[in-house]
Amino acid sequence: MALVCGFVGLAIGGLIAIAVVCKWKRDKASLQNELQKKKKELHDMSEVFTTQKTELEQQRDRLRGELEEIEAEKEENKKKLQSVETKITEKEMTFEKPEELLKEKENLLQAQWKLDKKKKNCEKPKMYIEKLLEPLELHFSRINRRDVQIWLD
Repeated sequence: MALVCGFVGLAIGGLIAIAVVCKWKRDKASLQNELQKKKKELHDMSEVFTTQKTELEQQRDRLRGELEEIEAEKEENKKKLQSVETKITEKEMTFEKPEELLKEKENLLQAQWKLDKKKKNCEKPKMYIEKLLEPLELHFSRINRRDVQIWLD
């Protein structure tokens, strides 16, 4: 009788082990399927972020170029203004009326003001874009970490 009980116990243990293994395999397959879905979702999000990041970087670079052009124009305008001021001073020393030069100076000062305003209008969106890029850069640095890369492979 003890032998029969031993075999029954062994058979029940074997059945339980088989049931556990089957459930484990089913759960493993389900988890692998869910993992594949998450990988695809992460890949899709990564593509969206990459596109957004690229577009923002292009806009930032365009604004940087505009700012460089504005700075060059401002420098050129500043030199012209200094030249006109020097000529005004020379004319005043000879008691001539430098009306044309004063008008030119006024125009150069207005141009300088417009360039300053243009520069300010370029700097605002550039700073905004850089703020937008910060979290994207942080996110990409996390994605590119070795442990996430291994998980994606």
